Amino acid sequence: MKFNEDILKELGLEPNEKQEPVNVMRVSEMLDFMKQCAERIESKSRKYTTSRDVEIQTDCIDIVTARLNDFTQVFKDLMIFIRREEGTYKGGTSLRYCMASFETFNFNETEEEKLFLRELLLRNEITHDYFNRELHQQKLIWLMENCSSGVVDVYKDIYTYCLKQELLEKFTNRNI
Repeated sequence: MKFNEDILKELGLEPNEKQEPVNVMRVSEMLDFMKQCAERIESKSRKYTTSRDVEIQTDCIDIVTARLNDFTQVFKDLMIFIRREEGTYKGGTSLRYCMASFETFNFNETEEEKLFLRELLLRNEITHDYFNRELHQQKLIWLMENCSSGVVDVYKDIYTYCLKQELLEKFTNRNI
């Protein structure tokens, strides 16, 4: 049997067009994504602490792990963008560099925010060190139980800064 492309067209089965990855994004869109991640981390952490169902707790840990990774990446990208905009970027891309950059703004940080930021390096450990995943999971649970609300405070500080500096409508380019 010969394959006829007209059959695909009739059935609406034409192949999807190939899309190129997007490496440019408006700061406001990045902040929207960051807010979604922060709120999800906070809500699933609360759900974890109030539930006694092991399946629900496991799902919450999985969701927080994924969202912590997303939050951390957008945090890094925004810190680098902000440093570039103010002309103080030194070429660092590590999470430690970005955390140190955040500290230089002297935001009026809440205690939970300070704790959360101190534990943000946990993302690197979870992502890169599966040999010690049980230890990292215990640290993650501690974060979820003790300082998960700090993630929303970090988002709010960055959002407020970007708003005041009129950065919301600017575009970031990940390839620069």
